[in-house]
Amino acid sequence: MKTILSRAFLCLTFLFSSSLLLAQKNQKEIQDVYDFDYTYKLKMATKKDEVQFDYYLKKDADYFGFLLPMINNGQEGMEIFTVMDNNYKVSAMFMEIAGRKILQKTKLKLDDIKTDEDNSNFTIKEIGSKNILGYNCQGFIAEDKDSHITIYITNEAPISFNKVWDTGKNKMPKGFDPAWVKKYSKSGLVMEMHYVDKKKPKNNTSMNCIGLDKTDFSINTSDYGSMLGAFGR
Repeated sequence: MKTILSRAFLCLTFLFSSSLLLAQKNQKEIQDVYDFDYTYKLKMATKKDEVQFDYYLKKDADYFGFLLPMINNGQEGMEIFTVMDNNYKVSAMFMEIAGRKILQKTKLKLDDIKTDEDNSNFTIKEIGSKNILGYNCQGFIAEDKDSHITIYITNEAPISFNKVWDTGKNKMPKGFDPAWVKKYSKSGLVMEMHYVDKKKPKNNTSMNCIGLDKTDFSINTSDYGSMLGAFGR
């Protein structure tokens, strides 16, 4: 009886493993359609350069897209739109080159992204609020011996990045109020930030949201083929 049970267990294990393996092989690598509700336009400026990032977001989605006008501008016949998909753990570049639609996928190794940095050397305090693009934004100052950061964040925006990136369990700065997490964890969106490097002013950076607008933009992945299929012989 014991031998029969052992054989039965081994058979069940084999069948389960085989079905699991087949399921993994048949598992999709990317979503069929990516649609978006809003564009979040962010202008970043340093001492030498200024660049605009156009992010595409969908409420409660675990992906977002972005367009870099600085890359597309001046490249006649070329356009690149990138999607970061946290569900499928993939970065997808949707390209149009010389009239051909090409998709290039790269697996994301999110475990390699460290989210446990020690922020305990920072002090943080709440400052005044101001209106940015019609949204009431609360200001905060975070500071340590090397840097001074001023940030304005709102919880009134219809979308955020919080569903896409898990902030992890960082060691919080001195003066941090846990109530801020409750207020901004689900719908917090950065509208303005100023970073000052106390030792190297050339690294000073400012970021400002210059637009938050509705959109009905979408991408159907089946419209795009591989690089080899587009240019291979």
